[in-house]
Amino acid sequence: MRVHFLLSAVLLLTATSAQARVFNINKESFAAYFGVGAGSSQVGTAALDNEASTSVSYSGTVNYNYAGEFGFIYSRPAVSLRFGFEILKPTNLEGSRAENAGTELYSANSEILGYAPKLALELNLHGNNTSRSFVSVGAGSASITLKNDYTLTAAGQAAYPGVTDHGIEAKGSATMLNASLGYEGLLTDTTTIVVEFGYRQLNIDNLEYTKSVTTFKGPVSSGDKVTDVSGDSRDLNLSGGYIT
Repeated sequence: MRVHFLLSAVLLLTATSAQARVFNINKESFAAYFGVGAGSSQVGTAALDNEASTSVSYSGTVNYNYAGEFGFIYSRPAVSLRFGFEILKPTNLEGSRAENAGTELYSANSEILGYAPKLALELNLHGNNTSRSFVSVGAGSASITLKNDYTLTAAGQAAYPGVTDHGIEAKGSATMLNASLGYEGLLTDTTTIVVEFGYRQLNIDNLEYTKSVTTFKGPVSSGDKVTDVSGDSRDLNLSGGYIT
């Protein structure tokens, strides 16, 4: 009788333990997450355009924006709140040739990096115990840094007397908005995987130099507004569609 009782107890505990491991997304309320994403870029050569002259053209272009994100999500059956930190990284522009009428005046490297704490609201469209589909809208405060390096050729030194090889560093900020359509499903055990298709709106038009340097336009000081040779503000448009 005692053996029978112990065996029954073991079976009962095993059944209870197995039942506890059954995943139900509707009963989960808090989780950490991370993700990576990519999309086409509208930056192009905007980080370099009209730096020295409106007649100078550049080779190469920034084609893609990459992103990484991590944070926490608080979930209810109908709606979820996502608190995240996103890192934005357009592709680098390296060895871009600045030419005027076929003459190379200088080469340039350009690097853009950004980050944005963000908050998103997710509304569930459909779901069951192991999956859901949702729409999401979010906003964040983005900060962007820009670093350009210029190396003059002999023709460039002749065209811009007194200008030597130099680099500029600048920063700017703007509100980032995004909207997406996503699907979340069970991957393994208590881990899910999410696929999102979305659009990000982010345009930086308030760049300021963060170090003093002599540029093609003359000397600039830290805190001065970044402008092109025509005096117009330099814009970096990081808007575009993405998949995460």
